[in-house]
Amino acid sequence: MTNDHTGLFRNALAGPQARLTEAFYQLRVRPDCVSVPEFGLYGAIVSVPGEAEEGAWKMASIRDDIFLVVSDCNYAHSRSENVLPEGFVEFHFSLSGPASVDFSDAGQLHVNAPNLLVCVQGTDVQYQVTCGPGPWQSVGMYVTRRYFDRLVHALGGEADKIRSELATIGHDQIYNRQMPFSVEALQIAEQLLASPYHGARQLLYLEGKCTEILCACIEMWLAHLNADKPGETLSARDLRLIEQAQKIIVSDLRVSPTIPELARAVGTNSSKLKRGFKFLYGMTIFEYGHRCRMNHALRLLVEERLPVGQVALATSYQHQTSFTAAFRDYFGFAPKDARRLASPAIQRHEAPAGEASLAPERMTDASAPARAQSARIENAGKP
Repeated sequence: MTNDHTGLFRNALAGPQARLTEAFYQLRVRPDCVSVPEFGLYGAIVSVPGEAEEGAWKMASIRDDIFLVVSDCNYAHSRSENVLPEGFVEFHFSLSGPASVDFSDAGQLHVNAPNLLVCVQGTDVQYQVTCGPGPWQSVGMYVTRRYFDRLVHALGGEADKIRSELATIGHDQIYNRQMPFSVEALQIAEQLLASPYHGARQLLYLEGKCTEILCACIEMWLAHLNADKPGETLSARDLRLIEQAQKIIVSDLRVSPTIPELARAVGTNSSKLKRGFKFLYGMTIFEYGHRCRMNHALRLLVEERLPVGQVALATSYQHQTSFTAAFRDYFGFAPKDARRLASPAIQRHEAPAGEASLAPERMTDASAPARAQSARIENAGKP
């Protein structure tokens, strides 16, 4: 077993280029894995590897039909890993952040732009998911196609739209649909993060919650479809073009191209570029470019010891006052104080992988390429 201190749960459990099923195989043979064979359940809480306390991934398998990954982390550094195709229907909930949803009698749940991402990966497509440094709370549920097909069959005619939408996904395409949480889904996701049980009881609790949240996902998906809101299907060519746009952004941080300029440069349209970039890298094009420029500015100030005016020009700002305001808003201190505060600042705002090394999610995970939050799905997670 390989502990990768730069990757996410796949890399940490099974090494580079590992599949999710390989990671869960390694989970199953860990001495701390809890198993309830009578119900086909196993799982463990896996500490995020690294020198700092960075949280944990709560992982569980339900009869090898549903794989659950609950992330409750505070990453000290950006973490990235490749996501290989395995035919899952994926459901990713992003929860971390300063925003909140009021549940009236139940109080407030703090979330970050709460949304559900449904993702299905073609058999010939792989991508990268990146989670940037900082707090990250998410729920990722990976459902095998055989289980999901049985589910939509059981739902009968009401699931016809979902069935027909998934049937159009090509082997070289990734399908994704992003939609706002329902209050019910938010409550269930929060309960998954704060499970009150341990051992076998926790696995039984997680099994019940997975069924519950899957029903809420189907309800949200059908409502989104019935409102004629489209999903997004990205081909392998689309992914390459979006990655080209990312490379253009980081190739010369002295300029800040507009979205139409980027779209023309890589040969796609603005709408697809915006939606695809958010899916792959877990953030908008503006957010990504701004992050790259601020991290580059910090390096120029600290390592190159350039004057503030030169750093402003090197990061596309024509006026030093505008740069100073943006830098202070991003880091919490003025450019003139950067060298004095260098060490903690760099640790908190380490560049995403690939940015000079400046690169992607989400899914989150990231970017993907989410954090794609992967992304992220895996600023995802996807995971």
